[in-house]
Formats: sequence, structure tokens, C-alpha cells
Amino acid sequence: MKTLYKILGLTVIDFGLIWLWVYQMDPDPSVSIGIILLVPFVFVLNLIIAAVLFFTKKKENSRVFFINSVIASIMMFYLFGEGIDRHQNRTLESWEFNKADTTYTLIRWKNSDEFSMTYSLRPGSSWGFLDGTCKNQNGNWILKADSLTMTIDKKDNLIGFRNPVDTIKMNKIER
Repeated sequence: MKTLYKILGLTVIDFGLIWLWVYQMDPDPSVSIGIILLVPFVFVLNLIIAAVLFFTKKKENSRVFFINSVIASIMMFYLFGEGIDRHQNRTLESWEFNKADTTYTLIRWKNSDEFSMTYSLRPGSSWGFLDGTCKNQNGNWILKADSLTMTIDKKDNLIGFRNPVDTIKMNKIER
């Protein structure tokens, strides 16, 4: 029972340290490959601590760190993904809708009041075709690109995509 309390205490400490590390890192999707290095780093670090404790004759604490190596690695994987989602939610919001066999994605960049629109004919590929500016008017987003003006209303409908009265129900992408 004492070992279980040590594992739980170490898990709480690891959660706080890893969360703080990821929070300071503020990872964006372009660094998601870093998870390949970070998870093994956390795993090996805990194994090294377990080995040091084992050789200093503290076998029970060594066992705790050995078990924690797996727990901390799982937490690192999860919290890094959550850090990427937090970064994305802070910098953009996006919607998606389908027309015929095409999937359209609309992204509004929060830091620059710009938007971009892409389309995809099959999963894993997309092409950008529309960029412009946006501004908030009475809770609706007014999107302007060249001579095209569209509106995203409070119910996530896109108005004016192909013609001025065209209304499309979009799905907001939540991260």
C-alpha cells in the first residue's frame, strides 16, 4: 500500500512538471514529430533514476520509478497532444463542410483577422484556393476576398459561398 501511495504521489508531481514543461513549450503542429524524442526521453530519465536508486540499495523506490517510467511516458504523450490542441485553439478556429465529393475547410486566424479556405477531393490532400480578411460584426464574421463577401453567422452557417443567398451549414472543428 505504501508503494501505491508513492506511485500516486510521483504521478501527481510528474503531471505538474510535464504540464508546466509543455505549457512553456507551447507546441504547434509543426513540432509534433518531437513526441518521438520526448516520450523516450521521459521513459529513459525515469529508468536512469530507477537504476541509480537500485544501486544505492533503495530497491522499493527503484521499483516506483520503474513503474513511473511507463506512467510518465503515457502522460507525456497525452499532455503534448493537449498542448498542440491548446495552441491551435488559441491561434485559429475552423469549420468544415461537404459539397458533392469535395470537403471544404475554412480557417479563421485569430491573431491576424485573416481567413483561408481549402478543398480536398480525398483524405490526406488539400489545396488552398481562397484567402482574405475577416471582421466581426454583431457576432457574425464577415469574410472578404477579392470581390467575394461571405458571412459566418452565429449558428456556423456560411452565407454567400457560391452565390449571395447560398447558405451552408458548417461543422465547427473542435480540438
